[in-house]
Amino acid sequence: MKLLDFSKIDSSQAKYLQLANCIRHAIKTGQLLPNDKLPSVKSISTDTRLNRHTVMKALGELVAEGWLIGLERVGYRVVENLPIEHSTIADSKNIQAVAIEYKFVRQGTALPEKSASEYAYNFSGGLPDISQFPFHEYKRAMSDVLTRPDLSQYTYGDSAGSPELVHQLKEYLRQTRSILNRDVVVTNGSQEALYIIAQLFLQAGDQVAVEALGYPPAIAAFKSAGADLVGIRLDKNGMCPLTLEAQIRFGNIKLIYLTPLHQYPTTVTLPIKHRQAIYQLATKYKIPIVEDDYDHEFHYRCQPLAPLAADDPAQLVIYLSSFSKIMFPGARIGVMAVNKRLATAIAEYRLMISHKSNVLMQASLAKWMSSGGFERHLRRTTRQNLQKRDHAVELLRELNCFEFVVPDGGMALWLKLKRKSGNITSAKALAEKALLHNICIQHQQQFIVNPMDSSDEHIRIGFAGMSIEKFATGIHKLIALLKR
Repeated sequence: MKLLDFSKIDSSQAKYLQLANCIRHAIKTGQLLPNDKLPSVKSISTDTRLNRHTVMKALGELVAEGWLIGLERVGYRVVENLPIEHSTIADSKNIQAVAIEYKFVRQGTALPEKSASEYAYNFSGGLPDISQFPFHEYKRAMSDVLTRPDLSQYTYGDSAGSPELVHQLKEYLRQTRSILNRDVVVTNGSQEALYIIAQLFLQAGDQVAVEALGYPPAIAAFKSAGADLVGIRLDKNGMCPLTLEAQIRFGNIKLIYLTPLHQYPTTVTLPIKHRQAIYQLATKYKIPIVEDDYDHEFHYRCQPLAPLAADDPAQLVIYLSSFSKIMFPGARIGVMAVNKRLATAIAEYRLMISHKSNVLMQASLAKWMSSGGFERHLRRTTRQNLQKRDHAVELLRELNCFEFVVPDGGMALWLKLKRKSGNITSAKALAEKALLHNICIQHQQQFIVNPMDSSDEHIRIGFAGMSIEKFATGIHKLIALLKR
C-alpha cells in the first residue's frame, strides 16, 4: 500500500512530519477508515524509502495526536473515534436578529484615550525608571525557578501567595517596617487589595473617610462597593484629626483610608501626634484603618516613621504595600499584612477572583530577595531617586514658576502655580495644554474627593520615572507652555 507521494509534500518539513501529514491526509479523505490496520513499519519503510526510526517517529506523532493507536504484537490501527479539529458552525441564515444592547448594572473607571506611558514626557507621580531595573539579574532568578520547579506549587491552591514569597515578605516587613505577628497575603498589585477590602467591609450607604485630596484608584474601589466618600480636610501635616472626629460622630463611617508617610498626592508626612490621634479615634469607634504605604522605601531626609501597623494593639490596621514602585508596575505584586482572621477572609474572597497567584513571578521574586539582589537594587534605586529629587528641586527653584515644599521622600513634587509666572493660571488648563504637546502631568482636580471643591492651582510632577536629562528637557518644554 503506497501511503506517501513525495511530489505533493512540502520538502522543507522534516521527513517524519511529511510522512505523518500523508497518513493523516489518507485518514481524513477516507483512504484509511476507522479501525483499519496500517501496514507494518517495515512495509512503510520499504514503500517510502525512509529509515525505520523515521517511520516510528511519524507513527508516534499520530498516536500522540489521537489519529492512531498502537497495539502490542498487532501494530497500528486508525482509532475508532477520530479527533475533533474544529467546531461545527450552526446555520444562522434564517435567523433574523439585531445585535443586543447590553445593560450594565455597574461600570469601571473610564479608559484613557492615550496611556500616560505613550507620552514623550510622562510626569505621572509614582512611576519608577523601568530602564534602570536589572532585568538580566532577575532573569537568573526566574531561570533558577524554571530549572528546579516545585511542581506542587503549579497547581491550584495557595490563593494567599506562594509560600516562599510570603516567608520573604514577613522577614522584609519585620526588618524594614517593624511589623510583627501578621499574616501576609500577596495580591495582584495593591489595587486588587483595595477592591477586596471594599467588598469585604462596605455596602451601599456606608461611608469611608478619605483624605480630601486622595488616590483615585482607591476612591474608585470604595465607590464600587456602593460606599459614600467623606473627604477629611488636609492641613500642612496631612489628615486633620479634629475634622475626622466630627465626621465620625455625625456620620456612618465604616473605614478610614490613609496614606500617612507620603500623602497622595501632596507628599506630606503625617506626624506622630496626628497618627496617634487618628488611631485613638479608630480604636474608640472601632473603625478599621487602611494604611496604604505605597513607597515606604523612598524616604531621604531621615529614617521613615514606622507604619501604624507596627504598633497596633487593637489589630485594626489593614496594611498595604506594593512592589510597583520598587520593581515595575507590570510585576503586579501587592502586599497585605493583616491579622489571621482577615487574612483568611481575603484569601477566600480571592478564590472568587483568581484560583491561583502568579507562581512564576512570585517564586522568582522570593529567589531574588533571598539572594540579596533585591536589597542591592533597592539601595541603588533609593540613591538614584534622591539625586533626581535634588536635581528637580534645584531646577524648579531656578525657573521660579512654582511654589512648593521639598518633601522628605517619595517620587513626586506637589507644585503650586505662581500667579504671575505665566499666562495660564489653571492647573487643569496647563495639564490639558501639555497633553497636546506630548507631555503628561497630573492636576489637582484629578484628586479632589468633594465635587464642590473647585481648587485648581496645583500640579503633581513625578521625578523618578525618567533620566535627569530627559526630566530637565520636559520641564523646560512645560514652562515654555506656561509662559506662552
